[in-house]
Amino acid sequence: MQIEYYCIKQWAPLAWITRCRVNGAITVWHGSQVETRPDWFCEAVWPGSFDAGDFDRTDLVAGTGGRCRDNIVTFVAPGNTVDRILSLQTGNGLLVSNSLPCLLAISGATTDPTYPRYYEDFTSIIHGLSAYKRTLATSLGDIHITMFGFVTWDGREAAYASRDVIWRDFSSFARYQQFIEENLMAMSGNITDRTRKRSYRFLATASSGYDSPAIAALARAAGCEEALCIDKDRFGDTENGEQVAAYLGLRPIRVARNAWRELGGSEVLFIAADGTSEAVPLASAATALAGRVLLTGYHGDKVWAKDTRDLSENIVRGDSSGLSLSEYRLWAGFIHCPVTFWGVRQIGAINSLSNSEEMRPWDVPGDYSRPIPRRIVESADVPREVFGMVKRASAVAFTEFLSPPSLKAYRAWLAQHRVEWLKRGRLPPPLSEGYERFAGRALDILGSALHKTPLLWRLGPQTSLDSPSRLRRYAFAWAVSEVSLRYRQYFKDDSI
Repeated sequence: MQIEYYCIKQWAPLAWITRCRVNGAITVWHGSQVETRPDWFCEAVWPGSFDAGDFDRTDLVAGTGGRCRDNIVTFVAPGNTVDRILSLQTGNGLLVSNSLPCLLAISGATTDPTYPRYYEDFTSIIHGLSAYKRTLATSLGDIHITMFGFVTWDGREAAYASRDVIWRDFSSFARYQQFIEENLMAMSGNITDRTRKRSYRFLATASSGYDSPAIAALARAAGCEEALCIDKDRFGDTENGEQVAAYLGLRPIRVARNAWRELGGSEVLFIAADGTSEAVPLASAATALAGRVLLTGYHGDKVWAKDTRDLSENIVRGDSSGLSLSEYRLWAGFIHCPVTFWGVRQIGAINSLSNSEEMRPWDVPGDYSRPIPRRIVESADVPREVFGMVKRASAVAFTEFLSPPSLKAYRAWLAQHRVEWLKRGRLPPPLSEGYERFAGRALDILGSALHKTPLLWRLGPQTSLDSPSRLRRYAFAWAVSEVSLRYRQYFKDDSI
């Protein structure tokens, strides 16, 4: 199959959408930083030769792309569940994209502004690969959501598959650490390959918790030199990620948690991904993120916890954190690589290691102990008392996820579409700003009290698992329509 490419420079640099005609050509429209070759394209990194383009043959890929082999095109979703690819099959063929707003814009499909459960649908990924909601209803039919898997096209129809489990030896801490370190080193060669249109550099994150410091410590040996550090948690308490970064020999890049509120609607890109904006503090770090592979510790709360209950290959999560980055990263020009997902389907073996006699010296008292990351970080000469002592939450909650200008625009959109609720026999959401302030303040006070109380922090709101109010639960439809316009206004081909 022949692939035709058209670059649209005004689009998000890493966005792409593919049209696969029935028994016909494959056309790819893409942003300026998508890599293109005669038989493959990608905005991806992986531990292996870049020029070989074998990102479809590894479960350690971050980013997305498409690969043609033997007249079958395989579209590749990342090897994690903080990102995805999306597809829509019509009578004319198949559309596939790494951006939901782009797919909606180019296909002409629309979502239901009165549907109240977009947030719950997107966050259903916490229940694992076998239970997440795989479709999104639109005016042109269901969009298929593919996570941790593939979409294939043989010229007639699409097929969907999850990745096979690749078994590795995690019987000791040394073997598990070696697995991560060797693949980070291999990936460092991939991201700096001279044949790339644009090379990348690693960027870690550092906090006072367990997961990001451990990834940062491992990344340092692979050439990482800097780490993003959010200054405060959700309740205003000071984070000490900068201190952790300094101990690790990484230059800390300080991120003011609430600086995004001054950027004029930056949260729209986050909300358009999954209906939340839990990762929006990173919006103020756009300059630091451009051209980077962001190494994070999302899902470490389950992979590295001692008491994780579901140890199946299903990738059951505690929350959906990280998913809100999936649209923003395309515009900011970085690839998100949560290293904690490497080997994730062997969580049973990793959990056995966490509870092993070998790891007992790094098992601290209390209900907040993760021996594997503690050993990694302490072995990098970070003092025990500097990290992993108190559970903190820096994600942005539903009570605070709209800046004043965005809230004003969103309310105007709701007022404009109120008749849609009435047509469907539903009550439109309340527009009372006073009620929102009261409800939000009450939830913040409760959450803050629980997070500061030993053993009770688990009872508090857990970032993206907070429930949106009736007013804010429709924000996804508003945000995705706003971002879709950015794609559509520069698209000139009406033959879709």
